Amino acid sequence: MALVQHNNLSSIDRVAAEGIEVCSPEKVDPESFVLHVGFLNMMPDAAIAATERQFLRLIGSNDKTSVYCHPFTIQGVERSSQAKVYIQHYYSDLAKIKEEHLDAIVITGANVMQPILTKEKFWDDLQEVLIWSKENIKSTMCSCLATHAAVKVFYDIDRKHMGNKCWGVFEHEVINKDHLLLADVQSSIKMCHSRFNDISYADFLNHKVDALITSRVAGVQLAAEKDLSMIYFQGHPEYDDISLLKEYKREIYRYLSGDRNDYPPLPENYLDKNAIKVAEKFKQLLSNQSREIELLDQFPESLLQKSISNPWKQSAHTIFSNWLDSIVV
Repeated sequence: MALVQHNNLSSIDRVAAEGIEVCSPEKVDPESFVLHVGFLNMMPDAAIAATERQFLRLIGSNDKTSVYCHPFTIQGVERSSQAKVYIQHYYSDLAKIKEEHLDAIVITGANVMQPILTKEKFWDDLQEVLIWSKENIKSTMCSCLATHAAVKVFYDIDRKHMGNKCWGVFEHEVINKDHLLLADVQSSIKMCHSRFNDISYADFLNHKVDALITSRVAGVQLAAEKDLSMIYFQGHPEYDDISLLKEYKREIYRYLSGDRNDYPPLPENYLDKNAIKVAEKFKQLLSNQSREIELLDQFPESLLQKSISNPWKQSAHTIFSNWLDSIVV
């Protein structure tokens, strides 16, 4: 019936303050199902805590289960010295997590440094996690890059660059309303993406993986193995309403600092008309001045936030709740 606060992860206190039910181990409802969910967080330093909160909200979305969340890390994910201290304090390593008798695992996306996934420093450890989880864990939920890594490991499918970034909020269709993961999900929903690469509908179909939610523009959002041993999201069901705005601001920072040559486009279908005008006005301001990091202080973040909603939140919570139901069956 709640997230179980069995460690001192501060993000659990944050989501509890938002209204997510949290309890201590001794207060676990004896009538509830109990699940132990591993959480491999590979997101970059600036997003570590936010990603924790996002996924804690999702795995805390089921009102029939008491969930112990076990955050862990792998070698090869680039971290600052400060982030390394945080990870060492709150996260287990892979050897320890293998001893936890987990029921399920969530694996996040990650920033990549190489054009070929198998060249990444974290590749060997991530591959080990995926193979071990497929053989020992009932179900693993992959988000974004983790999905691309999984289909490479299990089917030798190489993700394909889309030419431009698939970035924004897109209309999606639920293909199989009778699927266990899609109970009570509307047939037409909006969900968000933030990626350059793609695994196609045909790629999934050719390997007998069920594509469950698709978009004419953004491609496959959700797919699953028939036994639900692996669940594949290409987008970001966990994102907050302001996550894409934070990414947009980071890309403007990269533009001002010279890390990218072009000014970033707006995420598609994300801001309303008035907010788009505000964003374009800021872009024009920058175009009339030399690139200086200090100009980012004038970014109209609070104005833009007022126009943002989160139309994918309910669908994401429902899918995760259905996923947890499938594990306790």
